[in-house]
Amino acid sequence: MWTGQPDARAVFRKLRWLLGAGGLVVAIAGWFALNSIAAQFALLAGLALLLGPAIAALMARGTIYGLTDRRALVLSKSIGHRALTSVDLSAADDAVELLEGEGGSGTALFVSGLPRRRRYTDYTGKFGFWDVPDAAQVAAIVQRALDRQRRA
Repeated sequence: MWTGQPDARAVFRKLRWLLGAGGLVVAIAGWFALNSIAAQFALLAGLALLLGPAIAALMARGTIYGLTDRRALVLSKSIGHRALTSVDLSAADDAVELLEGEGGSGTALFVSGLPRRRRYTDYTGKFGFWDVPDAAQVAAIVQRALDRQRRA
């Protein structure tokens, strides 16, 4: 019925604040003498913060979302990791929750009550398609699929 993937630019935009935080940590580490263990640790932590948005965007490019008449699928083929996450649409909520971000991208959440540690769920246990471009259109497609599932 539908396939798509996260908008890597939206993921980068969402995490761009890490660039400032990482730059600040690297600057503070550089201000101290790098011969101390604490300064070296701070330098590594700052570099990790600086690389975070780029790595998250790269991981988003390796993620594919799929929607069938019965299931929602997420295929993740990112750095050293392959996983397929599948959720039955019969367990879906009545309505899709749309969280809109900048530039029309956003998140469509549609299955509640899942373990919070499960991939592609939020802190409340809601599963969905994260950071998709044209999120309103994706939410409408998912809602139509849920309505068809209930009528069948």
